Amino acid sequence: MRRIQTEQIKGNEVVAKDIYSSNGVIIVAEGTRLKHEYKRKLLEMRIYDIFIEDEISKDIDSNEFSDEVVKDLCSTTLKNTIESYAYTTTEETVKLSDIAEGLMQSVLSKKEVLYNVSMVRRFDRSLSDHCLSVAALSVLTALNSGISVEKTKEIAIGALLHDIGYLSMKLDMKTLCSSKLTEEEFKEVKRHVVYGYMLVEKQDWLSTTAKDIILYHHERIDGTGYPFKLSGDRIKPEVRLVSICDSFDNMIYGVMEPRKKVYEALEYIMGNAGTKYDREFAIKFNSSVAAYPVGTLVKTNTDEVCIVIRQNNQAPTRPVMRKLKKDEQGEWAATEIEYDLIKELTMFIVDTVGE
Repeated sequence: MRRIQTEQIKGNEVVAKDIYSSNGVIIVAEGTRLKHEYKRKLLEMRIYDIFIEDEISKDIDSNEFSDEVVKDLCSTTLKNTIESYAYTTTEETVKLSDIAEGLMQSVLSKKEVLYNVSMVRRFDRSLSDHCLSVAALSVLTALNSGISVEKTKEIAIGALLHDIGYLSMKLDMKTLCSSKLTEEEFKEVKRHVVYGYMLVEKQDWLSTTAKDIILYHHERIDGTGYPFKLSGDRIKPEVRLVSICDSFDNMIYGVMEPRKKVYEALEYIMGNAGTKYDREFAIKFNSSVAAYPVGTLVKTNTDEVCIVIRQNNQAPTRPVMRKLKKDEQGEWAATEIEYDLIKELTMFIVDTVGE
């Protein structure tokens, strides 16, 4: 299984994962063989990526797509809770504790898990999708940083709710996924942290840590963030951790900026470690995320094209890959040659292909 751009559909591809509409209805079922005319329909529905099964990815373990496993665990409950938060009771809202617990158990069950971003990019991506991704990344980074399970749960709940301020605003996700916001729209965007805090300020069941994450997750340690331009130790560690995860998820989905590839987003975070972002958390985050997700086509310094088939947990930038070649029709075909970049010390990845 691998992810391809909808634009790349030629016809006859086999769908590896159900394709959903923006309101959660299956429009193309797993196992369907695509026709070329599906491409136009999918693009009209703002579905820009799909998962397919083909010869070059047929033996990739679907369990490698770890973030999809986490999302399937709790996405429906989270969507119902977050997107109606302003109208829910405390009893309904504490369901978030169960979601946070599920995220932690998912991470703890895999001692050396790497977060393998297997997103399907949508122009109308939901708020709950973003919050769940940030929470999963935050849990993984927190536990890898030695933060206690109790404190990690508080971080997870804060991350699940960090952007609820958007519920009080007129801006939709389509607008937020545009890198061409007007000055007035950007001013409104910056108010979401205050709106979010106002929604939870009197919620006694919610920890101070979670409330701080909602209000301060756009602060930066060099004082360039908002809403109060806090800097350094005035920003609590838990907030500094979630701010990295939030920035990363926004970058790879192109929220309010041009979309970055996974490795480009990681490079940006590490390039700003110690200035915008907490250095120690940035290092832990960088070691927790697969720079080249499973199923990605990559180009090497030896001018070869390969498909990533497995991760090396101790070396996120050096996965195991299978070499590809062009067949008689000019399509990529698998070879029997595999490279483990832990062992191939002179070989490295220079870019991704087809993104």
